[in-house]
Amino acid sequence: MSNTAELFANRPSRFLVLAGTEPQPFSRLTSWIDSWAGNQAEMPSMLVQHGTAAPLTSTDSVDWLLHDDIASELADAPVVVASVDLDLIRQARSFGRRIIVVPRMVANDETVEDQVELARGLARHDHVLLAETESELHRVLDAVIADPSIAVSEWTDRADRAGLELEQIVSAMNKSTAELASVTPLLATAGSAKVPVLYVGGLGRSGSTLLNDMLGQHGSLVSGGEIVHIWQRGLVENNLCGCGEKFQSCEFWTEVGERAYGGWDQLDLDAAMKAKHMVDRNRFVPHLLAPFLFRSIKEPLAEYGDIVVALLRAIRDVAGVPVVVDSSKQISTALMYRQIEDVDLRITHLIRDARGVAYSWTKTKKKVEVTDTDAMMNQYHPGLMGWRWLSWNVTFASMRALSVPVMTLQYEDVITNPRKALARVMEFAGVETGDLEYVSENSVNLQPTHSVAGNPSRFKHGDIELRLDEAWQEKLEPKMRNLVTAITYPLLRRYGYKAKGGRR
Repeated sequence: MSNTAELFANRPSRFLVLAGTEPQPFSRLTSWIDSWAGNQAEMPSMLVQHGTAAPLTSTDSVDWLLHDDIASELADAPVVVASVDLDLIRQARSFGRRIIVVPRMVANDETVEDQVELARGLARHDHVLLAETESELHRVLDAVIADPSIAVSEWTDRADRAGLELEQIVSAMNKSTAELASVTPLLATAGSAKVPVLYVGGLGRSGSTLLNDMLGQHGSLVSGGEIVHIWQRGLVENNLCGCGEKFQSCEFWTEVGERAYGGWDQLDLDAAMKAKHMVDRNRFVPHLLAPFLFRSIKEPLAEYGDIVVALLRAIRDVAGVPVVVDSSKQISTALMYRQIEDVDLRITHLIRDARGVAYSWTKTKKKVEVTDTDAMMNQYHPGLMGWRWLSWNVTFASMRALSVPVMTLQYEDVITNPRKALARVMEFAGVETGDLEYVSENSVNLQPTHSVAGNPSRFKHGDIELRLDEAWQEKLEPKMRNLVTAITYPLLRRYGYKAKGGRR
């Protein structure tokens, strides 16, 4: 059926889905749209062109569209979903549309030239919204229904600039395809020399300890906690492990030391800490971004990299699972991992409302893991934490441009829909989700992990009720709340947080 004017009369299209006219059917895209549309309480108005794939069952669709029909729809449809078509992307951006792309893949007999790398390159430059899996597509569609501005381009009526940048990006990508992020799941390298690391990055007090412990319950992941602190807090201060034992008395970490170095006493701790301080500190971020420009970091990076890889391999082997979770959060640690050839890095970028983070850093908290003294956790001014929140989250989001696989996860989603949140992380890491029997709708059953450092909440075990911590809305002074909002507003809005609190 091709008479779109008759089919969609009196039903203006809100969603335009284009599967293309290639001989190879794009059944993945049409089936994902079909399943999403079928689960909507109220069917959105849609114009779906299914091409050589089967027609949809949940809504009407057509096999092809005239060029003029597509141009007309692009001018009116707030949401456009398609495969990677540069002419279409350029045209959509001239109408102020940033389309959602699902790349065709050679492995699925959908094309003769794989589109994944090109799609990722375009997404890194914000030309498109990328969805590589069914759950990602459904999530993006849900997001644009809630806030259509997500799919709006800032280059309305500037097709010349959009086209020029597209050409520059594609040209650069054709010259250096090898530098783009690998699509290999973490588990694919689990049996090789590379150590799969799932890194939780973001600013502290964003829920990283809880996420670390939740991931640590899964049979394919071992949570090491904030591994960046293992030398000082584990070997020097001998603080408590997440299991409740002191670090040097913990059987797990004792065996890790044996496997990694022949025993912790065989490790030159002073040399290890000296190498760390010359590499893994945020002041060295420029050096880690471009080590070829800073020769002083080359030798300590190689030395510390060997120490870290031995540690990671031992953690993986002692736990008997393929993937190590590191919730260190620091930018420098993530960049350091990126420079180590034997680490296969994935980053889960964890974000929480900036006002909640800033308020949490004003609270008085005891370091439970320190048993010899009444040590307290650091406290910081809300304004300072606002600037840190902004800079840290911008940096982690930008790491996609460095060919590092990054997924964004919000604290609020971990609390309100933990099963879905964990399933997203597992899918991103290439790990089978399983039944997640330890997670219910509003609670999680946590058993002890061997986490190094982190929030005192890591010592809470058993059934833990999951509740959003939004105390900042009442307890953070209005002038401080307004200050943090002003500092972080552009990124708050980008991630869907309202100026007065909550999410759209």
